[in-house]
Amino acid sequence: MLKDNIIERGANFLILLPILWIFTGLFILKDGDKILVVLTLVSTAISLLIYKTSIYKDNIKNPYLWLMFTLLSISIICEALHIYNPVNFRAIAIITVLLCFLPLKLITNKTLSIIMIIGTISSFSFISWFNYIILTPREYGPFNAIPYATYLCFIATMALILFFSTKNNIIKYSLLLCLCLNITTIFMTETRGALVALAPTLFGIIFYFSYKNKTIKRNAIFSTVALVILCGLSYPVLKQRISQTTTDITSIQSGDTNTSIGLRLDFWKAGFHLIEQSPIIGYGTNYFQQLDTLANEHIIPQYAASYKPLHFHNQFVDIAVKCGIFGLLALLILLIFPIIKLTNKTNNEALLIYSYTSILILAGLTDVPFFHKQLFLIFFIMIGIMYGRNKQQLKN
Repeated sequence: MLKDNIIERGANFLILLPILWIFTGLFILKDGDKILVVLTLVSTAISLLIYKTSIYKDNIKNPYLWLMFTLLSISIICEALHIYNPVNFRAIAIITVLLCFLPLKLITNKTLSIIMIIGTISSFSFISWFNYIILTPREYGPFNAIPYATYLCFIATMALILFFSTKNNIIKYSLLLCLCLNITTIFMTETRGALVALAPTLFGIIFYFSYKNKTIKRNAIFSTVALVILCGLSYPVLKQRISQTTTDITSIQSGDTNTSIGLRLDFWKAGFHLIEQSPIIGYGTNYFQQLDTLANEHIIPQYAASYKPLHFHNQFVDIAVKCGIFGLLALLILLIFPIIKLTNKTNNEALLIYSYTSILILAGLTDVPFFHKQLFLIFFIMIGIMYGRNKQQLKN
């Protein structure tokens, strides 16, 4: 019996390895997505060995999975015709295979809590190492700070939702510590856009549970005290970013937009002009000449056009420029579909879908989360899992 139990636990661990990996090594290692391919194939093989095709037969009924099949088909067609592909082929293939064969019953609150704790420790150690041990400046780090901070937002919101839902005090307060560490780590990345995405999302979660449990006053006091403490501990970083923001705004007011915020405004302005010129099909990635034209017409500065941005620092402007209005509508459908199709709109799974969507939309105002394959993977895998669990709970 003991041997069988150990074998079962080992098999389940290997099946869940891809989920653990997307919250730990996916961002840390340069080829993290390639390793995820191997882990997904191992997970799929073991799932088929243990459950045969029963998991596939259950999961294939998930409408969200068919949405992933549609994205996979679009990606294949784009690759075959050598046209601009808005969907990362490797990423969507991994997502589709994983969601086909992953036993959703293994994704329990306890499992997610353990993964969140490991992910938090991993992230905090990773950022601390580069910031305080080897003293690597943000711009020279081995990771892109903006999408990494968005990933930390995903962990933080899940930790908070699980905190309110978990009854085990050890896990409960471990998750609270995770939340505090994740917010601190986001401060350490010096990323303003992530805080803009995280703050209202966390506020919404706290308000929901406070209203539901009739603890609004207590939670308001606790949240205020916690925020003051976190801001105090992170004051040196906050002071630097506030100073930088003030300097940027002053420069913009004097007509100099060659700053972090100013360039974003220039890219947005250029994006809106390009959308007007080709609203239906967009430009794909062939828009650099148009940027030069806009600079010659003094719509944007020459230095903004010379920057030749790979994206427009806004998810919605970027997709509209590259894929037209139809691409923008497709993006909105991807975001809205799981929300409007939820069968239970108040359970943890639904709350996580709301929270992840909120973070992606708010972060997408100043960045392009789906441009980064790691965020693309995390978002669609977790939304697919939570949507599937939401559907299955109705049957149970």
